Amino acid sequence: MVKKNALAASKQWERSHQKITKAGRLTLSGTVRLFSWLFFFAFEYLAMALMQGSVLMTGRDRYLLLFCGFLLAYSFIRFGLQAMAKVKAGLHSSATSLKKGFSLKTINWPTLSELGYIASVYLIALAGMMVWGMLENLFLAKWASSTTENQAAIDGLMNAGGQYSTVVLSFIIVFLGPVMEELLFRGLFFRYFNWAKAPWVTIIASGLLFGLYHLNSYTWLSLLDLPPYLIIGTGLAYAYQKTGKLSSSILMHIFHNGWVQAASLLMLLH
Repeated sequence: MVKKNALAASKQWERSHQKITKAGRLTLSGTVRLFSWLFFFAFEYLAMALMQGSVLMTGRDRYLLLFCGFLLAYSFIRFGLQAMAKVKAGLHSSATSLKKGFSLKTINWPTLSELGYIASVYLIALAGMMVWGMLENLFLAKWASSTTENQAAIDGLMNAGGQYSTVVLSFIIVFLGPVMEELLFRGLFFRYFNWAKAPWVTIIASGLLFGLYHLNSYTWLSLLDLPPYLIIGTGLAYAYQKTGKLSSSILMHIFHNGWVQAASLLMLLH
């Protein structure tokens, strides 16, 4: 009887030890994933800060800052794609092909049916942003401004450096920014934090982080700028999750930023 009790206690201790070990491994894995994503976040943020900050400089310093920003942006994209190499994504590429450089041939573009699906997702997101705009004008006009703080900051930078700022910022906003942000908030975020049992949690979390990233301040009043970014960010995450192609959300992001930037330039010209 004593031997049986000892054997049962030993098995119980072994099961408990296995559970503790498994929990420890999961905690360590989660911590590594979190710090990995935060590393890429800091990487992307610094690259963007240098490129946008070049607008405020003059002469040789301006182009030196821009070059450093572009170099960091290239490195961010390269290392980010390497981190995603084990995941099937729109801009998928093996480590071997990445060493050979980038090529349009490595991009898994959306099919025609997927493009139609992406367009539908975008129209729904756009309708959501328009509804929020109407609700804001009806009930929150006393506190809300005519534009978001982020857009106002962009417009200020656009006027700061003349033709240089118009060309450089337009390229960043319409092309480079969408690629880097989609890699960070969709590709890498899903790579590290995708919850297969509840995909909507990952989608909404991705959209929320995207929205918070585009706030210039974090006061209660500035939170009025969050809903439109949350809506479009969630739409981008949904398009990526449903098609499994990072190129899907990148194209959708480029299209959105493209017409918004064109409209902003027209307003600035007038």
